[in-house]
Amino acid sequence: MYKRAIINHFLFLQVFFFLDWVKYLLNDAKLFKSFLRITLTCVITVGTLALGIGTASGYISPWTGRFYSLLDPTYAKDHIPIIASVSEHQPTAWSSFMFDFHILLFLFPAGLYFCFKRLSDATIFIVMYGLTSMYFAGVMVRLILVAAPAVCLISAIAASATIKNLTTLIRTKSKSPQTVSGKSSGSKAAAKVFPFFFCLCLLACFIFCIWIVEINKFDGA
Repeated sequence: MYKRAIINHFLFLQVFFFLDWVKYLLNDAKLFKSFLRITLTCVITVGTLALGIGTASGYISPWTGRFYSLLDPTYAKDHIPIIASVSEHQPTAWSSFMFDFHILLFLFPAGLYFCFKRLSDATIFIVMYGLTSMYFAGVMVRLILVAAPAVCLISAIAASATIKNLTTLIRTKSKSPQTVSGKSSGSKAAAKVFPFFFCLCLLACFIFCIWIVEINKFDGA
């Protein structure tokens, strides 16, 4: 599997640098967009025809039951019970999410919120990657490894955005004049209390995660 990933990464780099070389030769954005559109259309058309003909003729094996069980979690249970009997193919329990992700499980929805708040090509890709990986991780317990990079990335976005907003708020309030109304003093107090409250919530979530893990260990023993 690792060799296949390395080969795919190498092929992706070759395609990327080939397109960059073509863009340098054309030296025109419109021509490059036309070339890219025609190339993608031809590749998708030829690939679809090759896949259809290969599958129909038997050169390409059809999709297996594990693939269908990703789209329909009840497929393997109804049609191929031997696949459903494997422990790695069972749906993921909440305890597994808590045991593997810990506090990141609470930061993941906040990261999605910040991604939706500042939509761009990068954040849309991150949201799609995160939601699809979490779906597949919920269908099969072995695919929780697929969701780990997305959860780490989106949780890091949540932590970074929260800390940035808090520090910006504290700096803005600290630079404001001292002789202001009671409303400003109240907002200063809130700016000082909110970071402490945020850290307290994170600590409570961390303790809760440890408690869940210890309960699972005790039950397993």
